[in-house]
Parts: sequence; C-alpha cells; structure tokens
Amino acid sequence: MKKTLIYGSALSMLLLLNGCKKDNPTPVNEEELITTVQLIFQEEGGMSSDTFSFKDIDGVGGIAAVTDSIILKKDIRYIVQTRVLNETTSPADNITEEILEEGTEHQFFYQSTPADFINNFEYLDEDDNGFPIGLEFGCNTKNAATGTLRVTLRHEPVKDAANVINNDITNANGETDIEIDFPARWY
Repeated sequence: MKKTLIYGSALSMLLLLNGCKKDNPTPVNEEELITTVQLIFQEEGGMSSDTFSFKDIDGVGGIAAVTDSIILKKDIRYIVQTRVLNETTSPADNITEEILEEGTEHQFFYQSTPADFINNFEYLDEDDNGFPIGLEFGCNTKNAATGTLRVTLRHEPVKDAANVINNDITNANGETDIEIDFPARWY
C-alpha cells in the first residue's frame, strides 16, 4: 500500500509539473526601420535611369527627412523599381528583399495629385497568390505639369478588397509602414 501511495504521489507530481510547462512563445514579426526609399525610373526600352530618394536616417523625429523632387520627361512610359533600406546599419539592410519574401503581407500604393498626373499605372510584380506587391510598376507621365507622387507601403492589406489590385488604397486597410510625398514635375 505504501509503494502504491508513493508511486501515485510521484505520478501526480510529474503530471502537475508537466502541465505547468510554459509554451514556447511565438516569435513576433517586428517591423523593420525604414530610413530610405528609392524610386528608380527608367524610360521603357531605355538604358539610363534616374533615382529619386527619401531619406530619414534617424527615423521619426530628430533630423528632418530629405525628399528629392522627381523631375522627368512628359508623355513617356517609365518602368519604376522601388528599393527600401535601413541605413542605420553598415552595410545597409536591404528591406526590399524582406518585402518581396513576405509579399502576401505587403503592398505599395502610388497616388498622384492631381489624380491624372501619372496615368496608365500598372503593377509589374505579384505575390504568391497573384496579387500585386508594387516593388515594380509602369506608368506614363502626362503633359508638362507639377504635382505630387505619394508612395505608401501597407502591411497586411486586404489585397482582394474592391479595387485594391488596381492601386486604390481606399479599401486596403492594414497598417501603414511608411508614406512619402515626392514633389514632382514633368518637362
């Protein structure tokens, strides 16, 4: 009887201790620090390119961000590559690669003011589900004008919501990782 009581107590203690084990925490996907966004415009079929940058090396607050003015030819079709970096490290972290790897969780949106400042907008890349990411796009510059090109990166947007696939941010939801207004003019 004593042996049964000891074995029973030991088994109860073992089950109690095993039941109190802490689960391994699920790693949180922390957002990267974005200090630099580059838009690389190349005339369709052309060899040369022009790069325009946004830089905020110390992040929000502190030293003011520097945003280049985009100056391009009018009535031209451009293919644009978007690069995203964290330049607080050396060498700089290429966040573009992470955005591409996690493409189903990210989408860039590009809006111009006035609305027809750029036209014939077309996403040229897609995630594993066939929805746009926006690291590469095509667009046309319209007649000579001045305006603004807003670049927004959304984390976990609703990519299948109405018109989101067509660069309409209205129903995208998600969280804004970064939003930049580039002054622009066509000549």
